[in-house]
Amino acid sequence: MNVQTKYLEKIKAEKIFIDIYTDCFEESLYGFLVDFNDEFILLEKFTDLGQVDGISILKRENISRIRWAGNEIETASNFAHQEKKLKNIGDLKIDTISCILKTVQRTFGYVNISIQHVDNKACFIGEIEDMDEETVVMNEYGTYLSLDRKMLLLAMEDITKIEAGGHYEENLNKLFHKGS
Repeated sequence: MNVQTKYLEKIKAEKIFIDIYTDCFEESLYGFLVDFNDEFILLEKFTDLGQVDGISILKRENISRIRWAGNEIETASNFAHQEKKLKNIGDLKIDTISCILKTVQRTFGYVNISIQHVDNKACFIGEIEDMDEETVVMNEYGTYLSLDRKMLLLAMEDITKIEAGGHYEENLNKLFHKGS
C-alpha cells in the first residue's frame, strides 16, 4: 500500500474533515471522504461555514494536495459535524465514469458534470437522457436567470468532476420540476 492510499484509508476510517485541492482548476473543497478507489474520490462536500453542500466525485489524478487539521479546517469541521448528513451517498458506485453518472442520476434525479480541462468554470446540470462508454447526452437545466432547457452531448473523457446535492443544483432541480 502506498503512502497516499494509506492516508486516504485513515482519513476515511477516522472520518477526518479535509480540504482537497485541485490546483490546476484553482479549486478547494471541504468535506468528508466517503469512498475512493485508484481512479476516483467521493467527497461529502461542505461549505467553509460547515454547511452540507452535496457530493463531489473527483479524479484522483487531478488532486494536487489534501489538508486536514489547522484552525480554519477545524472550525469548519466543528460546524460540519453538527450538520445533518446526506442520505444514500453510500449507495453511489465509483467504479467508472458511466457507473458514477448512473448512480448519481438514480440517487439525486440529476447530475452536475464539470469539464474543467476545457474550461475550469464549465459545469452542466441536468438529467441524463442517454449514454455509452464514450458519450453522455443530457437534458441540461438553464441558470436561475434563463431557466432554458437544452440538449447537450459531452465526451466522457472530458469529464473531470461529477456533483449533486448542492444548494444551487437542488434549487434548480426544484424549479424545473415545480408542478410535476
